[in-house]
Amino acid sequence: MPTLINPHPPMKIATPPARFAVFLLIAATLACLLPAAWPRPCNALAISKGLSFYANDLEYYYQHRRTETLPGILRTFDGQGVLKDSLKQIMLATFLAQVLRDDPSARQRLLPPQPGLSRDGRRTLAWMAHLAQLPDEEELLATLLQPEEKLLLQQIRHSPAQLINWDIYSEKSVLQMYWAAFMASGSNEFLDAIIRAALRYAKLNSEGLRNDDTFSGSAAAAASLYDLAPRHPAVQARLEQFLKSCSGAEAETLKTILRK
Repeated sequence: MPTLINPHPPMKIATPPARFAVFLLIAATLACLLPAAWPRPCNALAISKGLSFYANDLEYYYQHRRTETLPGILRTFDGQGVLKDSLKQIMLATFLAQVLRDDPSARQRLLPPQPGLSRDGRRTLAWMAHLAQLPDEEELLATLLQPEEKLLLQQIRHSPAQLINWDIYSEKSVLQMYWAAFMASGSNEFLDAIIRAALRYAKLNSEGLRNDDTFSGSAAAAASLYDLAPRHPAVQARLEQFLKSCSGAEAETLKTILRK
């Protein structure tokens, strides 16, 4: 995964996002609910606190698949200042891009940009154009970004367009991208990547390898599944399928996620 470059000083690209609680469980809650085998370092799981109002929109789309809601989702994120966080721009762009990959006709809901869309909203659409691999990507980038945003333009162009090429262990923000793509599509391709990351956590934790570079990201994946599985039968069913072929620490971790 390429290094994320800060497009303008107020944003902190390297800082993990603070609140996206539709997907990620409070670390303190995990410490109380899960057995001793679950990771104890709270900072590995302290990704979100409280239910973020804006994240409900993605979950609603996952449940209903109504493309006419897309302009409203973008307006909500933009109007409430969510997109001032550049990491959330990329997360929402991932969601919108996956919708366009699955349903190209949805493009008319988002492009051209809505009147009054902020600079951050336009940056989100620029990321979307790249991640969706729209045929007129270069033209869109030229119209959505300002001439002084050359650094951001370079960052977008040098980032993978296919989400599967983003390293899910590299930053917790990338885990959010995988969940966003799943919410947009319901595809097991993205869900399986999250489950495999959770299984990696099980292996590392059972072997005491908590200093491994991927431990924090894999623990976050496990925590997010623990949070999401009870609310979505498709997630729970996929975990059950994985459980059939797992044993040992991996099986115990999946059982914990499934509340067994």
